[in-house]
Amino acid sequence: MFVALSSAALAQNSPTAKPALITSDSVQKPVAGPGITFNVEANPVNNTLRLRTNAKGPMQLEVNDASGHPVLTKALSANGSAISVPLGNLPGGSYVVRCMVADKTFMRRVTLGQ
Repeated sequence: MFVALSSAALAQNSPTAKPALITSDSVQKPVAGPGITFNVEANPVNNTLRLRTNAKGPMQLEVNDASGHPVLTKALSANGSAISVPLGNLPGGSYVVRCMVADKTFMRRVTLGQ
């Protein structure tokens, strides 16, 4: 499931404007920022989260449970290829993966099957 947060509402100077949450069951394609792509390989995930980005440099990863609470945070180094993150200690369920790299933030909803 793809998750995108719209900043269009935030760009308006309205005190009542709220960000929009959009979800979809479509196949996840890489998200592109100016020159940066990010995607999650294999969803549902089985014990290991595999991320792929063409970015290089420091990357902050956060995995949030269905309530939005962080259950895993990790500082990683993106090297332009796949990154594997073990999730074996987390119970099965739905999670949101949040990745901050360069000046971009990417989010993906993943299902962890045990």
